[in-house]
Amino acid sequence: MDYVSETIIGVILAIIGAFINNFGVVLQKRQVNLKTPPEMKEKTMMDIGKFLKDPLWDLGILMQTILYLPFLLFSYDFIGITLVQPISACGLIFLILGLFLMVNERFKYKSEYIGMGILIFGIIIIALGGVIGTITIDIFIANLSNFWILFLIMLALSCLSVIMIIKNKARFPFFGILLGNIYSMVSISMQWFQLGVAEFSHALGLLILILGIGGAIAGTILGIITAQEAYKRGQAIWTIPFMQIIINILPVLAGIFVFAQTITNLVFFWIGIGCIIVGGSMLARFEV
Repeated sequence: MDYVSETIIGVILAIIGAFINNFGVVLQKRQVNLKTPPEMKEKTMMDIGKFLKDPLWDLGILMQTILYLPFLLFSYDFIGITLVQPISACGLIFLILGLFLMVNERFKYKSEYIGMGILIFGIIIIALGGVIGTITIDIFIANLSNFWILFLIMLALSCLSVIMIIKNKARFPFFGILLGNIYSMVSISMQWFQLGVAEFSHALGLLILILGIGGAIAGTILGIITAQEAYKRGQAIWTIPFMQIIINILPVLAGIFVFAQTITNLVFFWIGIGCIIVGGSMLARFEV
């Protein structure tokens, strides 16, 4: 199969996975709205157990975790983490449409619709960037110091977000930043899992596989709990765009600096990244 065919298949798989993942978010938010009484809105934690008895909430969780997973893994195999994550930003389109139609959340300002258009343009143009490069365990080990630098940046952003949430200062954007860091780590862990499977005979293959599984499971659980806390306090549309900005920057940095992938057309790629950041920022600018 040639490069163009692999890219097309990878992009399609990434978009399908993004749809499944984000429709799961819509279902969760809808059920949280229905099941959370007013007196629970500001409590530190809500009873996750009662949501486990809700079939639609369970379906939303399954869509965010198990059901979209094959699409994510196969898209990684075709086009790699560096390109998959920005393309997955199209899930924000599905998310916002779902919030409009099923949860009755709305934009308030014209600039937010403009932001949506810029985001869509960014998703299209970034695919023309042409990200290439075989990801291997040896490449990851060679760039291990870069991973720790990136991890410390993510940890610092997460700690800042938690502090700001506790202090109730711009908590919805910081919920988004925290979720972005959590799910970025899940994306990186899934790349580890894929490496462990592909190179199981490598001396570190089993360890990488275990780290990938552990990181993905822990990150997913933490992400679900954090997301429910954000959703019960306000509209998902206040938080998700900030999350999208983070998860479309950090995995790209991981792909380039940790997994040593290369970009064949820097102009298209960075214009696309810039549009995603600008469009996502305009969507997240106002509380609607």
